[in-house]
Amino acid sequence: MDDLKTRFGVGQIALVADRGLISDDNLAEVAAHGFDHVIATRLHRSEEVAEVLEAAVLPETARTAIADAKSFCAEVRHENNRYVVVFSPVRYFRDRARHSQLCSKVEDGLIALERRVRLGRLSDPAKIGAAADRILRDSGVARCFTTTIRKGMFSWDNDEKARRYDEELLCGRYVITTSLSRKEASAAQVVHFYRSLQSVERRFRILKDFCQLRPMFHWTESRVRGHVALCVLAATIEAVMAKDLAHATVMDPDLSFQHMSSRRALSILKDVRCQLVLAGERRVELVSRRNALQAKVLKALGVDTSAWDKAAIV
Repeated sequence: MDDLKTRFGVGQIALVADRGLISDDNLAEVAAHGFDHVIATRLHRSEEVAEVLEAAVLPETARTAIADAKSFCAEVRHENNRYVVVFSPVRYFRDRARHSQLCSKVEDGLIALERRVRLGRLSDPAKIGAAADRILRDSGVARCFTTTIRKGMFSWDNDEKARRYDEELLCGRYVITTSLSRKEASAAQVVHFYRSLQSVERRFRILKDFCQLRPMFHWTESRVRGHVALCVLAATIEAVMAKDLAHATVMDPDLSFQHMSSRRALSILKDVRCQLVLAGERRVELVSRRNALQAKVLKALGVDTSAWDKAAIV
């Protein structure tokens, strides 16, 4: 950040980061250099964030629509800190469904474990605890359950407070904290700044995910610069594809309200292949037939397929 300020003469800098960076020491360091911040908060194990979420759902809390028209935000002041809570109805229903699925899966596992202990198949508390840990550890919803373990006895219950917090306050929401004042940035602008981070991060994941190239490790400056250049080129191609798909109104078959993404388009097109058929001494190239959706995607991307259905003899 010092380098940006001195070399490029940037007057005001706000550090935008994900929740992994948030700590009192880090924020103090950022502030000591005269920089602002826009950072996502940790949503669990924070009483302050819980209180902010509670305040955000109060009827009297003002809400602002965000430019994408699919979500809105609410600004909350808490202990002299500024927070922006973002809520997406679409994400809410998706998160609720996913949370319900995860809890049901854990409940099935705990019921089965309870039955094993009741039938005497498991009695050692250490082994019962290990079995419960395997069910809960990577479930993503362990905080929503409480367990009681003794020799030859196992019981479990829902943690209603944790479950309410997840389902009623967290689903469809995330919280951003910022040192920027309202005069410097509105709540909607704060959300825009944070979302720009997601866009940048996605660009650097493009080589692995979008282009499906293997991980690469290099240390020399020329190769690092080459890697970044390829990321930029891939990002440009992805952006052009997304623009073409939106212009042609190609919608996602599973999300009828959303234009098809470039990544989804490539996934749909991956089954379109050029096959080499050997017929005696002749080699014939044939392109597999396209379904209606594949044809629509190809047309949107400006791909000329007029010669694809004619066998090419080579």
